[in-house]
Parts: sequence; C-alpha cells; structure tokens
Amino acid sequence: MGLIKELAEVWRIQWDKKREQKNKYRIEYAFTCGGTKYYRFADITNLPYERGLMALVAYNEVEMRCSREFLIKYQGAVDKLLHDQKIDIFKIQQLNEILKQRLQLPTDVDLLYKLASICFFDKSENPAVYEPAYAEKKIAKWRKDKGVHDFFMQTPLLELMPFLGSVDTDLDTFSALQAEIDAIHSQALRLASSAKK
Repeated sequence: MGLIKELAEVWRIQWDKKREQKNKYRIEYAFTCGGTKYYRFADITNLPYERGLMALVAYNEVEMRCSREFLIKYQGAVDKLLHDQKIDIFKIQQLNEILKQRLQLPTDVDLLYKLASICFFDKSENPAVYEPAYAEKKIAKWRKDKGVHDFFMQTPLLELMPFLGSVDTDLDTFSALQAEIDAIHSQALRLASSAKK
C-alpha cells in the first residue's frame, strides 16, 4: 500500500508541475491578419527565454531608433575615417549628423515590425523559439495585407506599443519617409566606408 501512495504522490507532483508550466506561459488569441490568426503570451513580461531575449534586443533597438546592423556599419565607417592618413573632420561630422537625426526620429517602423514579429506568433510557430527567417516572412505578409497605420492601430499592438496611439503623423507616410531616410543614411555610410586612403 505504501508503494501505491508514493507513486500517487510522484504522479501528483508531476501533474502540478505541468499545470504550473502551462499557466506560466498562457497563450491567448491576439489578432487576425491576412486570414492567419496570431497569438501572444498573456503576460508579455513573462516569455520563454529565447523569445524573451529577442524581445529585449528588439526593445533596445526601438529605443535607440536603429538596429545593431546599422550601428556596426556606422562604427565601421567612423573607424575607417579615423584610421585614414588624413582625418576628414567634415565626413566625421556628416556621420555624427546621421546619428543625431536617427535619435530624433519618433520611432523606426521596421523595428516596430520586428518587435511585433517576436511578440506575436501563428499556430505553425514554436512559441518558445524565435526564428528570424520566418519572422521576415510574417512581416512581409503583414505589410502586404494591411497598411502600416491599420496594422499598428490594432488593439493588441497598441497594448504592446501604447505610444503609437498618440503619434500625430500618418504612419504610412512616415514609413515611406523613413525608408527614404534609411536609404540616404545607408548610402552615406557606404560612401564613408569606401573612402580611399
């Protein structure tokens, strides 16, 4: 009889652990876009570690208004200019202006899409894991299905990014303008990086 009680207790402990784990990462419906249902974790501050770490990276990029890739290109361009035999202060000042402009942008729409791709997932995804290649496909689908304004003004996205509700600018127009700014900044970085010694 003692063996049966011990087995029952072990089974109850295992059952409680599974139930706690299920409640820890409770998933709920968020929105539908392009006929695909997207879900989110009920507590956005409590994500599985891999998706959670990517969310932290994306939040930092949103706050900085530029991606890590942009900063690496920027650092490379400045480094190249500083290691020239003749340091061109004018070009360094131009690069500094680029960084200053980025910091003054209200937000970066591409980074907001990236953040949304981390926080929202469909039924074909493993909710614990973030897959950048699949996230790019999701973002392309979101862009195709809805305009920038319509996509980000959905309730779940406004809960994730409440500051968007007070944005005075038309997000579709801002997104197009930002794409032009990104192209100009990328070209300036490319030219600075390829400057001959």
